[in-house]
Amino acid sequence: MVDYSRLPRHQVLCIDMKSFYASVEAVNRKLDPLTALIAVVGAKDRPGSVVLAASPALKKEFGIRTGNRLYEIPPDPRIHIINARMGLYLDTSMAITQLLNEFAPVEAIHTYSVDEAWIVTDGLEKLYGNAHQVALKIQERIRIQLGLPSAIGIGPNKLLAKLVLDNYAKKSGIAECRYEDVARMLWPLPVEDIWGIGYRMKRNLNMLGIYVLGDLANYSLPRLKMKFGVMGEQIYYHAWGVDLSPVFVDPAEEIRKGFSNGITLMRDYSAHEIPTVIYELTDHIASRMREIHAAGRTVSLSLGYSKHEGLRGFSRSRTLPEATNISKRLYDACMALVGQANIMGKIRTIHVGVSNLVNDDAIQLDLFSGPADEKLRQLGSAIDSIQARFGGAAVFRACSLTDAGTFLNRTQKIGGHYQ
Repeated sequence: MVDYSRLPRHQVLCIDMKSFYASVEAVNRKLDPLTALIAVVGAKDRPGSVVLAASPALKKEFGIRTGNRLYEIPPDPRIHIINARMGLYLDTSMAITQLLNEFAPVEAIHTYSVDEAWIVTDGLEKLYGNAHQVALKIQERIRIQLGLPSAIGIGPNKLLAKLVLDNYAKKSGIAECRYEDVARMLWPLPVEDIWGIGYRMKRNLNMLGIYVLGDLANYSLPRLKMKFGVMGEQIYYHAWGVDLSPVFVDPAEEIRKGFSNGITLMRDYSAHEIPTVIYELTDHIASRMREIHAAGRTVSLSLGYSKHEGLRGFSRSRTLPEATNISKRLYDACMALVGQANIMGKIRTIHVGVSNLVNDDAIQLDLFSGPADEKLRQLGSAIDSIQARFGGAAVFRACSLTDAGTFLNRTQKIGGHYQ
């Protein structure tokens, strides 16, 4: 048994915007998000386009949900089929974060996704009341100011707030789960409702006779650790509602852990086309690092083969002698890693990451490459200024104009979809 008296108890709210993209489009058209029939898709001109969001009424009346295809939507004139507008959704997400910031400081807000966030309300009792009263006030403010419906889960940690949101609050509006409620509220739920338990883990647990969270919570911890290692211990304690991850975050510290950028290509790429995409990715990462005056030492590269190849992907990293925020140096490191990859087939995914960050004033110029690096650094800063003023497509590498280039297409999109 877990001794809950030894665990920290916070007031954590997990806020989810109901059918976010569809709700934003409904408000934008002066429709009721809860009754309008709206489907947001990647591209209306492609029958196979994925439904990115379906309004609650569309789900209820026609059974259309996120993940369905455009051709599955019935030809009903009441249904609004809308191309995704990621810029609008991100602006609305920022407005929600700003609203939350009126209740709590920024370190008490953890944005999980464009439509979901945690907010810690410790110490707000004298201003707004208990956690449930704070949730009601936030929910009402979001509805009045932005016109959007929301659901809020409340718990003593992020895990419980998220679990009660997904399994109860999305139906009732607001729900709370304390440690004392875990056995009653969570143990009857299927094991796959815990983070980290996918199809394969679910199947392995089912083979042990574990089907619901209560089975998992009352299973032998030593046996779980022996069979699944650290993951076994984690899911065991999660079944008890235990989550010791920090509830307060430092946004600046989160950024400084590293930067990454990746792409799933629109077609299979041969080995000689990869350098163009890698240069585009390192350009973007270098610009983001310069923006916060950071430089990185460790460069990682991951390549994923086309599913038709039947090959495992490649992932390697290397640490540079000195930290850098120059795209050419990051590119050179990636190409050295490509040389180790022994590419044997077509590539479909490319991912570049830079970590081990320091302030860029800690960069030391090498005796031989120093002058050249300084010119590259000045060039990078000049490009940053031009793109900030005139847009990302104002200046870019000539190689992006080749068939292998992805830059121009990506500048027209946010999150993989057109703005």
